[in-house]
Amino acid sequence: MQRATPRRRSRTVAIATASALSVTAATVAAIAPSDPVEAATATISRVHAGGYGGHVGIDVPDGSPIYQSYHYWGGDGSIGPMAVGGSNSWVRFEFYPDTEPNRHDYDPWTLPVGGVHVERTPGDGPGWLQLGEIHLPTLGQTFDGQTAVRIEGDILSSTPITQGRVEVDTFQVPTAFPDPPRPLPTNGNGVAMGAFSSVDNRDDRWTAGVAWPGRYVLFVRDTVTGNSIQVTQDLGFGRTPSIDLDAICFGFDTCHYLSGGPGTSAGTFHPTPPTRILDTRFGVGIDNGPVRTGGGRHSSLDPLTRRDEIANHELKVTGVGGVPEDGVSAVLLNVTAVAPPGPGFLSVTPKPSHCCDAMSIFDDQGSLPLAEPSTSSLNVAGGDIVPNMVLARVGAGGKIRFHNSNGPTHVVADLAGWFGTGGAHTGGAGFTGVVPERAFDSRTGLNSPQRPFSVGETRSVEVAGVAGVPENAESVVVNLTVAGPDGAGWAAAYPTGTPLPNSSNLNFAAGTVRANLAVVKVGTGGRISLHVAESSADMIVDVMGSFGPGGGAVTAIDPVRLVDSRGGLRAPTGPLSPEQIVRVQVGGQAGIPADATAVVLNVSAVAPEGFGYFTVWPHGSAAPDSSNVNYVAGSDVPNLVMVRLGDGGAIDIRNSVSRAHLLVDVAGYVR
Repeated sequence: MQRATPRRRSRTVAIATASALSVTAATVAAIAPSDPVEAATATISRVHAGGYGGHVGIDVPDGSPIYQSYHYWGGDGSIGPMAVGGSNSWVRFEFYPDTEPNRHDYDPWTLPVGGVHVERTPGDGPGWLQLGEIHLPTLGQTFDGQTAVRIEGDILSSTPITQGRVEVDTFQVPTAFPDPPRPLPTNGNGVAMGAFSSVDNRDDRWTAGVAWPGRYVLFVRDTVTGNSIQVTQDLGFGRTPSIDLDAICFGFDTCHYLSGGPGTSAGTFHPTPPTRILDTRFGVGIDNGPVRTGGGRHSSLDPLTRRDEIANHELKVTGVGGVPEDGVSAVLLNVTAVAPPGPGFLSVTPKPSHCCDAMSIFDDQGSLPLAEPSTSSLNVAGGDIVPNMVLARVGAGGKIRFHNSNGPTHVVADLAGWFGTGGAHTGGAGFTGVVPERAFDSRTGLNSPQRPFSVGETRSVEVAGVAGVPENAESVVVNLTVAGPDGAGWAAAYPTGTPLPNSSNLNFAAGTVRANLAVVKVGTGGRISLHVAESSADMIVDVMGSFGPGGGAVTAIDPVRLVDSRGGLRAPTGPLSPEQIVRVQVGGQAGIPADATAVVLNVSAVAPEGFGYFTVWPHGSAAPDSSNVNYVAGSDVPNLVMVRLGDGGAIDIRNSVSRAHLLVDVAGYVR
């Protein structure tokens, strides 16, 4: 049976149809209702519905939650005149095919005919209520150049999908510049009609019934959580998007939350071979040049300019590099800023929903925040090549967004793996943290020849069954450090027994000490391989944990600042002194549950007065002989840290030999 919910949405859909999806909210809001008219009669010559009868609901702006009236047509398509109430600035007709006349048993799941909606205003001319012949989309048949297809898709959730849990209403609307113009099918009277459906899910599937390909406004409601969104989406052009109840915007690219909001979901880790999914130098991932200043907002009135600016700051991370199209909560990326023009920072965040109101989905700037983000993923210096591992929560449409505080900067991103949403994908590995332990050091000869790597040299180190890593670990989490290189170069870690990948974990310059976290699949003999290219250098490997059976699921969150010694946030105000240890309470803070077992942090040294390093470990354990962030005077240096939580859900952070400010941003947690 049809529900009454579409009735409450029709003003928004009417404006969308009249505006042909104008690209700014200001333009949409400027569309004023037509002057009211007195009571009138609507006429229809015939309803073409594939031999099915049905009913028409008439909707007028009277504030009522139900249709003003119902009218019926028979299997021959005949229907009598329909009275329309007075003082109407617009009238909306919704046509529902029924399996039998007068039964109201509209069923988009089974009928080969779909519904249509028609909106009319007095501005359409003197005969505005003379509708002529109405055509319903009929499977495989063509009307006004559009052939009707059946539209069905999957529903994903980490919790049970019961019958009728998801309500979906769909309304076809026209498109115009800057999209390719795609008007609604129109009859000889000039009356445009868009496909329409209102239906609940069946098991783990949703449908728009039989419809014409085109742009749609969707209203999707999860009756269990109460989350409800309004969406714009093209349907009928191939793959139908899934509704992912755990994802931001339920996985759609553009949405506004009518009620509730996006939650978070825990997922296990699925490693991928190191894969480059972004390289702005060669148009991979983002194809319109280096990432420009800002986060994608542009003041131009030209929609093509605004669209180009958004595309310059967004990267789709699902459906590429071995990552599934749906059911993905986060990706693990090694992000590198290449030769930025000056000092600054780069932030990686999920693409959010549109803010403010339902009409914001027609504003191409509606999901772009006005303020800079409060956290950073990479801190950069002019001319340097700076990598950092990033746990990136996946946003609307499977996308992440870059905010660049600098001038145009080329950005590279290498994929290390992805995290599911807890229900959409089976398998995967959980995280088990350890007290950090050094497993390899070419300077001291620890599990290595005691000499620097020569140019192009590869060595391997055993990681399974050592340093607290289980024998059956599938991937190992290590902090890689390059020390004392005699020139510029790069280093990579990868599974022993596999080819050297076309990606890197570390880029370095002569004389620097550079660290970066890496998650590496365990290879032949429980080992990983280490390769240094273009320069000789020493390498150090510190083990932080592993992914494998029995580990905890990872929940990625929107980054939150946990510690900032510059302002005394959860740390003494002022730079850390040499050998100073700061205890940081993590469990129960900044969105981290009290029972979390480990945490994913971005730890940064800011404005150091000399060289040194930070070490992070579980509170209550002895300080390890390892490091996480290596810094030099005047350079802000970040590094991702995955660390087990210690006593009371706390960690310790120790500074070494030079004064430096400490910043800690939370990216996720494990439990």
